[in-house]
Amino acid sequence: MHRRIVPDANITNQNFRSLMMRKKSRTSITVNHALGLLTAGGVCIGGSTQAAEPPPSYSRAPMAAYNFMMQDPLLGNSYEKPVWNLHDALHLPEWLSVGVEQRTRYESVSDTFKASQPSPAPKAGGGDQQIALQSDLWIQAKLGKFRFAAEFLDARTTLSDDGTNNTPNPPNNSSVDTLDFAQGYVSWADQNVFFSGKGVEVKAGRQTMDLGSRRLIARPIFRNTVNNFTGVRVRVIDYDHWQFNAFATMPVLRFPQYNSVTPNADLINHHQWDEEDTQTWFSGGILEGSNLYKNINAEVYLYHLDEGDSRLNPTRNRRYFTPGIRIYQKPGKGNFDFTAEGMGQFGTVKYAATGAFANTEKQHEAWSSHIEAGYSFDLPWSPRFYLEHDYASGNKNWKNNSASAEDSRFDPLFGASDFDFGPAGIYGAFQRTNINSPGYKLDFAPRNDMSFRFQQRLIWLAEGQDCWGGPACTAGTTPGLAGGNGSYVGNQIGFTGRYNFNSSLNFDAGWYHLFKGDFAKSAKQTNATGAAQTGAAYATTPGADTDYFFVTSQLRF
Repeated sequence: MHRRIVPDANITNQNFRSLMMRKKSRTSITVNHALGLLTAGGVCIGGSTQAAEPPPSYSRAPMAAYNFMMQDPLLGNSYEKPVWNLHDALHLPEWLSVGVEQRTRYESVSDTFKASQPSPAPKAGGGDQQIALQSDLWIQAKLGKFRFAAEFLDARTTLSDDGTNNTPNPPNNSSVDTLDFAQGYVSWADQNVFFSGKGVEVKAGRQTMDLGSRRLIARPIFRNTVNNFTGVRVRVIDYDHWQFNAFATMPVLRFPQYNSVTPNADLINHHQWDEEDTQTWFSGGILEGSNLYKNINAEVYLYHLDEGDSRLNPTRNRRYFTPGIRIYQKPGKGNFDFTAEGMGQFGTVKYAATGAFANTEKQHEAWSSHIEAGYSFDLPWSPRFYLEHDYASGNKNWKNNSASAEDSRFDPLFGASDFDFGPAGIYGAFQRTNINSPGYKLDFAPRNDMSFRFQQRLIWLAEGQDCWGGPACTAGTTPGLAGGNGSYVGNQIGFTGRYNFNSSLNFDAGWYHLFKGDFAKSAKQTNATGAAQTGAAYATTPGADTDYFFVTSQLRF
């Protein structure tokens, strides 16, 4: 028996109420254990018949390396166990977990939305293709309440032009991070600490995180590489009521980097161990409450990023506080559902990471929102239709390079964007920054092992004179596009589908088409400050629309 596939945005929250009050019953275990609950053939002491516990319902794991989530120390297993798995095949002891996963994705894009890259890359448009390979080994040993875990992840690409950074779509740290430790930590967990009915987990070391809606902190699903952090995370759960996460970490830098320091690194054929960014601290906390009123859930959070420069990692010295709140109701057959999330951001930031503007510090104030309203029909194929709108502020003052000018371009920190705006990979046209986008999605599942989604989005820039791209938008890293006509970027439609052969072998595929608007047709690459390059030497984005196609296989043991 399987639960329907849930949106990526709810990966962490879908487990929140899965472990019920049976955990709390341990509070009186010292007394009740002595007396016992004598049962035989399902009959209790008093002679009444005890109902059989319903079979568990599991969610299918995402199309990415996710063996590490198969055994949550506080909430138990909420994902399907691979039907082909090394643990059973090798007759491993219960205290040892081993998992192997391999994902292969073919991607193709025509008439890319970004027509050119900064020097030394040639100014060229056209299309590209890529085979992205993600291979993962997960090992965990349980000794009492302690867990010792290590995850080795190898992310690499092939077939992408010449395989160097001197191409229109160079391999970079979002697609390539050759064999390295994605995670390596020790944790202590107690499902009923001090017989209080509350679960506590403390985790120390290198780790990945999925928090809240995953819009600000996530282990990316579609992207070939992952975000990881080194530090301490504490989780406290009052089952079926609330959950609190607090963390203090250093982000992990993926090496070698493609940036202004090492612009010509051949990422595919070169290995360099990832390192913690010891000059940067990322910390915060999130409190999630469930069933606060008529199945309505809520969460509040505050994150803090304090960024510093290192020899191989020049930064914009972002010092941000990012508070937020989300109120939502989960989808259910025959019911309406909704999500409303607001994110603020304030602090200071340098105008650029390197060059003449690297010492110009600005005040930073920005905000973002996500609103969603849907209905799940009680019909065959289980259709769900929902409207959505996303907004993230842009920079009103990009032309002003003085310290007195305020920066207002929202920064999505370490979040994922694929479940809102479409796939990353060699496409990745939209992020949660300088965007104003309404849209809708239609999900349906003709069979238990198949699911489909059709979606459409209209995209404007929140600030038409600001750039379209990432939160930095400078030519020192991945450039953005700026200086286009108006603020209308275009109309994006997409169709995706997934087929689950079983819990070990899954396939998905998708097609996206971007009907380019006036801004996308006329914008030019950005310079070191994130503004449009001037002069005839800088070609504008090609006028042809963009098509993106992918097909993926995911094998897990």
